[in-house]
Amino acid sequence: MTLETYLRIAESFPSARNVYLSGWGEPLLNPHFEEMLRIAKGAGCAVGFTTNGAHLYGDIVKTLVSLQVDLVSVSIAGASAASHESKRTGSDFHGIIEKLTLLDSIKKSKGSENPRVILFFMMFKDNLDELPRAVELAAQVGAEGIVATNLDYVGHPLQDELKGFSCGNKLADQPTEVREAREIAEELGVNFNASPLKVEHAKNCSEDPLNNLYISESGEVSPCVYLNPPLGQIHRIFCGEKTVIPRLSYGNINERSLLDIWGSEDYASFRRHFENRLKGQESSPLPDPCRTCYKAYGV
Repeated sequence: MTLETYLRIAESFPSARNVYLSGWGEPLLNPHFEEMLRIAKGAGCAVGFTTNGAHLYGDIVKTLVSLQVDLVSVSIAGASAASHESKRTGSDFHGIIEKLTLLDSIKKSKGSENPRVILFFMMFKDNLDELPRAVELAAQVGAEGIVATNLDYVGHPLQDELKGFSCGNKLADQPTEVREAREIAEELGVNFNASPLKVEHAKNCSEDPLNNLYISESGEVSPCVYLNPPLGQIHRIFCGEKTVIPRLSYGNINERSLLDIWGSEDYASFRRHFENRLKGQESSPLPDPCRTCYKAYGV
C-alpha cells in the first residue's frame, strides 16, 4: 500500500477504535510501515499487526516498544522447526524464536507491557500433536497468549487435504490435544483460544463484518480480507465442493471517503444479513459471497 492511499484511510481514524495493519502480505516489508504506525497511534487508535516474524529485527522491535504498539501477532505453523518449515518454505523457525525472545527482553528492559505478543498457531491435520508444546513456547518467549487457528481459506486441493477441521462430525468437540493445550495454558498463565474443528451454524462471521472492514493495498473496501484476495477471483473448496466467486468491493478509498462507502445502501444491505441473524432470525440467509466461506461457519 502506498502512503498516499494510507493517508486517505487515516482521515477516518477518528471514527475507528482499532487499526490492524495486515492483509495478504508481510506488513514489515512496507517501506512506510513505521510512519503508518505513528499515524495510527497519533490518532488514538489501538494498533496491531500480524507478521511471519522473519523481519522482527532489533531496530523495528525498539520502534514497536517506543511507539507502544498494542499488539503483535506472530503466525507459526508448528512448534518445531521441522513442522513449521515444512509449511512455511524458506522460514527459519529458530530465528523467529530468537527475535521474539529479543522483543521480550527489550520490553522488560524498558518496563513496558506493549506490544502484547500473541502466537497464532495454524492447525493442520498433521501438527495438532504439537499444540501443547506451542503453549509452552508462548510462555517461553513472553507471549501473552496463543490462538490456535484453522487453515480456513481453502482454494486448492492440497490445502483441502492439509486442513485440520472437518465438515462432518469426525472430530470431537475438543480433541485431546486441544484439552491438553488448554490445561497447560492454565498452569502457565497463558491465554488460550482455539477455533472449532468442525463446521457448525454460527450467527455471526468470526471476521465480524458489523464492526470491521478490510481495505486492500489498492484501496478497495470489502467486508473482510477473505472477500478481496489479491489474485483475481475467489477460488474456494467448501466441504468438498469447488466454487469460484468474484471479489467483493463496495468502493475505493481513493475515490470516495471511507464513511461514505460504509454508509452506502449496498454495503448496509450486506451487513443487514448479519444483523438479522444476531437478532435471533437464524433462518436469515448469509450474504451470497459468504455462503461458501468457512469463516461464516465458526471455524
